[in-house]
Amino acid sequence: MHYDDLILTNHARERLEARSFSVEKVWDTVHRPDKTRPGKKNGTTEFVRRFGKSVVTVIATRNEKLEWVILSCWIDPPLPGTEDERKRNAYRAYHRASFWGKIRLIIKEQFGL
Repeated sequence: MHYDDLILTNHARERLEARSFSVEKVWDTVHRPDKTRPGKKNGTTEFVRRFGKSVVTVIATRNEKLEWVILSCWIDPPLPGTEDERKRNAYRAYHRASFWGKIRLIIKEQFGL
C-alpha cells in the first residue's frame, strides 16, 4: 500500500510517534472513513474510523494540488503506555478525587512528582 497521497505535517508525525500508531491507520481513516464532518477550523475535515474497540480521528485539509495534508490524529482509547493514556488516567483520577485529593494531585503535578 502506498501512502504517497498523504502529506503529514511535523505535528502529525510527532503525534503518530507519541501515540504509537501507524500511518496505515491514518490512510485507512482518510480513504475509508466511517464518517466525516467539517473540522473546527475553516477548510479542515475530520475523518473518523473504528478499528475494533479503537476509534481513530484524523484532521486534514486539502492543499492546492488537492492532496490531503494531515494536521493531527489520535486514537481513542489511547494505546497502553502512551502519554495520552497517562493524561487520561490523571484526568480521571483528578475528577474522582475528593477536595483534598485534588489539592494533593495539583501539588504533585506542579512539582513533577
